[in-house]
Amino acid sequence: MSSLWFLIPAVAVVFLAVSLFRQFATDRFDAFTERLRGSSRLVSRAELVDGNRHINVALALTDSSVIYESANGQSSVDRQWIQEVEYESELSTGQMVSGGKVLRLRCFSNTFEFVLRSAAAREWEQVLPAHRILSAQA
Repeated sequence: MSSLWFLIPAVAVVFLAVSLFRQFATDRFDAFTERLRGSSRLVSRAELVDGNRHINVALALTDSSVIYESANGQSSVDRQWIQEVEYESELSTGQMVSGGKVLRLRCFSNTFEFVLRSAAAREWEQVLPAHRILSAQA
């Protein structure tokens, strides 16, 4: 029975630690988006889908690239190399997305998938409409 008294504070400490971690992660994400907002046409939250992992990112569109940044770093795709832009309701694996859309970018043999909330997806569709660039060899 006395060991139960130690369990209650331990659970409380874990709960507080998780809450603080989430708050710091949100603050860090907000800092990413604010930094990108100044030089971008559009910035929003998204999830980068990498296999079975979903990574929270700040997704930004500039005149020359699509930039995505997470706590792990920043990367970008030059717009000149994007051959296809799609907005779908399911991932390439066939998994349905609820409450949003998948922004799919194809660049040669690479495909990038970002899950956007519905409101953000509408904004992205207006600024970066779905399109396909046909190659000269087709």
